[in-house]
Amino acid sequence: MKKTDRDESAVPRACCDTVNRGGSYADGKFVFGTLDGFVIALDGQTGQEVWVVKHAWPEKGETITPAPLIADDKVIEGFGGDEFAARGRVTAYSLADGSKVWECQSTGSDADVCLTPDTNKANPQFGQAGSDLGIKTFPGEDYKIGGGAAWGWYSYDPELKIVYYSTGNPGLWSPAYRCPDKTHEECNAGDFDNKWSMTLFGRNVKDGTAVFAYQMTPFDQWDYDGINENMLTDMTIDGKKVKALTHFDRNGFAYVLDRTDGTLLRATKYVTTDWAEKVDMKTGRPIKVREHSPLERGRNVSACPSAMGGKDQQPGSVDPKEGHIFYMPTNNWCMELEPQERTHTNQGTVYVFANVYMFPEKPGTTGKIKKYDVLSGKTVWEIPDPYPNWGGTMVTDGGLMFYGSLGGDFRAVDRKSGKILWSRKLGSGIIGNPATWKLGGKQYVGVYSGIGGWIGLPVTAGLDLSDKFGAIGATAMTKAAGLQFIPQGGELNVFRVME
Repeated sequence: MKKTDRDESAVPRACCDTVNRGGSYADGKFVFGTLDGFVIALDGQTGQEVWVVKHAWPEKGETITPAPLIADDKVIEGFGGDEFAARGRVTAYSLADGSKVWECQSTGSDADVCLTPDTNKANPQFGQAGSDLGIKTFPGEDYKIGGGAAWGWYSYDPELKIVYYSTGNPGLWSPAYRCPDKTHEECNAGDFDNKWSMTLFGRNVKDGTAVFAYQMTPFDQWDYDGINENMLTDMTIDGKKVKALTHFDRNGFAYVLDRTDGTLLRATKYVTTDWAEKVDMKTGRPIKVREHSPLERGRNVSACPSAMGGKDQQPGSVDPKEGHIFYMPTNNWCMELEPQERTHTNQGTVYVFANVYMFPEKPGTTGKIKKYDVLSGKTVWEIPDPYPNWGGTMVTDGGLMFYGSLGGDFRAVDRKSGKILWSRKLGSGIIGNPATWKLGGKQYVGVYSGIGGWIGLPVTAGLDLSDKFGAIGATAMTKAAGLQFIPQGGELNVFRVME
């Protein structure tokens, strides 16, 4: 591409930090997205461009941060930008030439969202086509700046031919602007759910039509972005074999769905969660607690978990042989959140309008690795840490689990007992995800170290830690966990796994 094609204004429009979650490879092509909105396919042997498409527009708040998914000869990509008033959408391009195959919005008319009469057929209580809920559940035309960006992870079932992903928050964090009614009860009655933000979608890979759409946090009041990974395993649930999907959401609930039709089978609290009593399993709706539900401007409320979530985008892991047991990096923080006056509605401009103060639930512990049973809702064991867990976990067939903390400790753990078998202090905090491979008959494990992301932004940007609201609350967590003392600098660390 020509140098003049690049949009450097994308950097200050990216939330949070200059993020890129990698690329994907298939059929001899390496495909990735750029922060300023291009999807690029390179020849895997020569590095030459095969095709380039313009996918996202920073001036509309859109920046590409997720890695694309390649499924059934299609490249599927979304973008980030909820904090910049973007309107979320996901597009499928032909892997062969980059031509657009289908595109589906997160908000708008049924046609825009690619809903059909068969969407949610097994669960009509989740919402169906016929009344344009993606428009009517927003005030006026606010659906056009309604967030719901798919900036996280995507999954694919090649047998069912269904792509799974989840969407983010509905734009501004001052929720009263997203509901014309006045009371907590009125705004949570269903008329202003801000669909289809905070929604787990299952879409047909062929044309993007939605098989199901389950909204986890209707009328979001906390920035519990729903974009975390959706893990596909088979389980026996209540005596029945199920093709399951498990999603540990930022809102503190671990969801188990039937991935063939979206039926909700479990919803359990995997961290301290006080904003909702529980999830009503008949309706799928959380039963919210007014005391912990910010609504009125200027009214400060506390809530657990914090906006950074019971876990953020750092992925967990699972052994397919025990598909109901998950190894999760969790955050153990709460927050105070005070909605503010909205000063503008401009896409591409920061769009939060809330003061957020985050703090550890328990002093001295900000992260825990948990071995968690999603069917019983019980923690089998946990490893507490003074530093947040902002990197993923990885399990091996040999009975190990690897993970790293923001304190820079990279560890191997006995999956059965939770005992730390080996630990190595790396040069910086770890927000990367471990990977393993075999070469020359030997097994290796590698991980990137280097503090960054939302949790590390106060350090990398040199923000004033006396401002407890800085970086949407991240400065307070930096100070509480001592992250400012962690050295910066990125590197790849590789270790041999000994027998």
